[in-house]
Amino acid sequence: MRFTVFVLFTLLNSTLLWQPGQSRAETGERPHDESPKLVVGIVVDQLRPDYIYRFWDNFEDGGFKRMVNDGQTFRNAWFSYLQTSTGPGHAAQLTGATPSIHGLIGNSFYIRDLDRRINVIEDVESGHRGVGSRPDYSGEKSPANMLVTTVGDELYLHTNRRSKTIGISRKDRGAILPAGHAGKAFWYEGATGNFITSTYYMDELPGWLQEFNNRNLAQEYLTRTWDMLLPEEEYAKRSRPDDNPYEGTFRGMDRPTFPIDLAYLSENAGVGPGDLNRTPFSDELLTELAIAAIEGEQLGQRDVPDILAISYSATDAVGHRFGPASYQIQDMIIRLDRYLAQLLDYLDEQIGMGNVLVYLTSDHGGAYIPHYLRDLGIITGNPDTETHIGRELGSALSSYMEEIYGENFILNFSNHNIYLDHDYMKANDLDPREVRTDLKRFLVTLDMVAGAVTADALNNTEFTKGMRGRAQNMYHQKRSGDVIAWLEPQTRSNTGTGGTGHGTGWAYDTKAPLILYGYDVPAGQSTETVYVRDIASTVATYLNAPFPSGNVGEPLQHQMQRIQ
Repeated sequence: MRFTVFVLFTLLNSTLLWQPGQSRAETGERPHDESPKLVVGIVVDQLRPDYIYRFWDNFEDGGFKRMVNDGQTFRNAWFSYLQTSTGPGHAAQLTGATPSIHGLIGNSFYIRDLDRRINVIEDVESGHRGVGSRPDYSGEKSPANMLVTTVGDELYLHTNRRSKTIGISRKDRGAILPAGHAGKAFWYEGATGNFITSTYYMDELPGWLQEFNNRNLAQEYLTRTWDMLLPEEEYAKRSRPDDNPYEGTFRGMDRPTFPIDLAYLSENAGVGPGDLNRTPFSDELLTELAIAAIEGEQLGQRDVPDILAISYSATDAVGHRFGPASYQIQDMIIRLDRYLAQLLDYLDEQIGMGNVLVYLTSDHGGAYIPHYLRDLGIITGNPDTETHIGRELGSALSSYMEEIYGENFILNFSNHNIYLDHDYMKANDLDPREVRTDLKRFLVTLDMVAGAVTADALNNTEFTKGMRGRAQNMYHQKRSGDVIAWLEPQTRSNTGTGGTGHGTGWAYDTKAPLILYGYDVPAGQSTETVYVRDIASTVATYLNAPFPSGNVGEPLQHQMQRIQ
């Protein structure tokens, strides 16, 4: 009897939802084969998620507020690995993989066969040249070091090479990695103020980009003055005083204060197009380029979906120099909000937001300046302004190796990785496992070191949580070192004050904003734990495309919460 009632109820319910002759559009459901015409991926370099809420009252309605109010906000999004830097962070979003899989374990990393570090997008001995660049520009740049595909690569294959993926950024790696292997990437050349590419992609810049460069916008922006967009009392509520001892200074200035007169500095201090990167005008320039790319490539206006990956990088440069508590970072984010509004308005007018899927995230966070925290009584790993943690740690390691083994056979120490000379250990009958274990034990005796783990432990044990879990997600068997170590929270490898950084596995670097907006995205928010790597499978699901080859993320559609 109960089964009969259940079947009848199910049939009745289905009948109410769908009647013969009704289309899926009439029932409010999209056809299974429908997808957004354009995916716009926005990565804001060094965007701490708390900035959105800290500066909320300074925003207008069309940028961050529009996405948060009308889109889906994931309040508990993370990176799950140690080396939180631009290269791995940009790779995560559209590969759906961690450094242990895609192989990009830092912005640069040591290669044993070369006995040197290479840049994350350095295509060794490829012979690639710059396109549209100055003659002496090194153009050996491509995504060759990224060992897996991206959503764009899979979409390109899925649509029989008709879909386009375009990556644009101030930084080469910010454009190249999201564009994938089958896309096209364009990045800013500071020496000329132009956007360029390499022969990996093409032999000549497309006509639309040549026209864009001919507008000489960078030179125009260098005639401006960067000053506070809002009254100073708005900044004083949320940031420390503009003139303070913790921040770096803009080139040609002796105080870290507004206003920054670019025209004066250009004439008297040699400031040029490269210095534009440390101002919000760099992001304004990129917004204009994004619009030019959509028009020039007809993105989202053809019979197959496309992807535009935009990496706003000025936040990173401003954050490094002035830190999260500065007037400058506050003004940077306020102005970025206006640029985002401009971009979203354009997308709505030209393509329609119902046809566009937008995601916004970051590639990493950023730390408060350690000496500022210390003076507030908040614990840091930097004991005084004269300590250079990197040199101190290197000296301690060298002394230990010489005392125990008679020689320092550490080849390289970077990106948390310590690389030992395997040939030396073999020639001197040293057990590599014992050497690694002893080195790990020594490291954790140092005040600035929070923990360490050996390659042996990472190869033989599955760590799923905490710093060891993040170390494992960063550990690549062919590219990582013998021991991975991490410093205490709020510790920087610099001398004195003057800016801040990132690159750790602590919350201030691994917590990320994540917002989806537009095509079929309900308004709401979720506090479930998610990861930036989940973006790839989410976008692929919307596009009805295959997941990237190394994907380990989960689609976020089932996490979306609707506002009742």
